[in-house]
Amino acid sequence: MLQYPSIGGDMTFLDILKEPAILIITAAFLFFIMTVLRNYTRVENNLKAVKNYLSSLNKKELSYRFQEMDNFMNSNTFTSTVWEDFKKALIFPEKLFVASQTSTADYRPEIYLTVDASYFFNEETLIFSKINSKFIQAMPTLLTGLGPFFTFLKMAIAFTQVNFADDTNIGSSFNGLITNIQMAALCSVFAVGFSLLFMLIEKILYNRMCKKYSLEIQRELIRLFDVVTSEKFLIDLVKESKLQNQTNEKLLKALPEEFAKSLAKTLNEGTTPYLENILYSLNKLNETMDKSSGGGDVVDKLF
Repeated sequence: MLQYPSIGGDMTFLDILKEPAILIITAAFLFFIMTVLRNYTRVENNLKAVKNYLSSLNKKELSYRFQEMDNFMNSNTFTSTVWEDFKKALIFPEKLFVASQTSTADYRPEIYLTVDASYFFNEETLIFSKINSKFIQAMPTLLTGLGPFFTFLKMAIAFTQVNFADDTNIGSSFNGLITNIQMAALCSVFAVGFSLLFMLIEKILYNRMCKKYSLEIQRELIRLFDVVTSEKFLIDLVKESKLQNQTNEKLLKALPEEFAKSLAKTLNEGTTPYLENILYSLNKLNETMDKSSGGGDVVDKLF
């Protein structure tokens, strides 16, 4: 077994671990690791669910499934707040292309994003704001601080146990002092070592469980929403407005001709049959009058 020599005798690694100060430092290290793991697991589960849902969406179907997407993002506690801000940056215009252009190459999405998705969905909004990040960042400092605290505390206690008044026990008292000072120094060694180990483990866990999914969510949103600047969107609106104006001008020019055609068609389809029916009735009346009066112009006889 690994042994640490001292003036007072041999001290094993197990003896070191049994030291109350080192037990407290070790317990603090394990508590901090478990706290980080619990927080990062919760982040991973939520962000992974969001990433998987976004991966299932298709850009061309987004306008039809946006309400479904809105409900999902609002139901997730990690995205509900930032999603409301994100929606304010979305534009829902009409399709900015002529209806007769049916080629898929002319396809343009119905939903635009005026600001890059990373402005809303980033580590700060998705991770740090959902966990006690300040406490996690302070954990290495707390571990390091435990080292000097227990070192000086152990040394102070050791000096109070030295009895220089008794010449017969001065040797054993001095040996105990050296042993306690050695243990006090080991408190700082363990504290600094655990602090470095914690920072390494925390960084690995963060990259694999949190940052990975945060970046994937950004990529999925960039895939689903085309970013258009305000200037470009205004230019598109101007182009669309010009197309609409040209269409309106054509309609206004063709309106009199279309009105005349429509009026003639109405007269032909509505008035002409009534006139024909009147003439037919008059002819029948004429024939009846001829038979009853023996001929003559019925109309002249009437007037």
